[in-house]
Amino acid sequence: MTHKSYRLSWTMARMLIVAVCLLALASSSWGAGKPAPGFTLKDVLQGKEYSLSQFKGKVVMINFFTFFCGPCRDEMPDLNKINNELKGKGLVTLGIALSSDPTQIRFLVKQLGLEYPVLIGTDKVSEDYGSISVVPTTVIIDKQGNVAQRIEGTRKKEVFQKMVEPLL
Repeated sequence: MTHKSYRLSWTMARMLIVAVCLLALASSSWGAGKPAPGFTLKDVLQGKEYSLSQFKGKVVMINFFTFFCGPCRDEMPDLNKINNELKGKGLVTLGIALSSDPTQIRFLVKQLGLEYPVLIGTDKVSEDYGSISVVPTTVIIDKQGNVAQRIEGTRKKEVFQKMVEPLL
């Protein structure tokens, strides 16, 4: 390979890296500032229906996950802690299981001791929230019902707290 073609290849590689980073940033800001899409879904444990509209005036953290997602399972205990610490200040945490068997999700909820509602998701709710293709994906909704953040991939408890607390 000549020096000129090596330099051209390196330049193209850098451009590709920048493009991937820009796409990642664009997806994380999906819907920011826009009204969160409404939904009504059933709780996996009791079959109780939950609608996003019933939480108007509260900060809502929605965590999309699947049963077979290891990183999702790792993140859920932190979400449970945040929920327990901040629910008295106006935080509502909801889990939405996508493409998962309800029996397996019930087992997971009990195994992890999750105290926030875990709902059975649909293709429509996934599409409405930007076609969830990466799990976990967490969407934080402000008190006015607008999307404040969309986070793809796992985060630690402290990171979520820094995003949520200013909205409370």
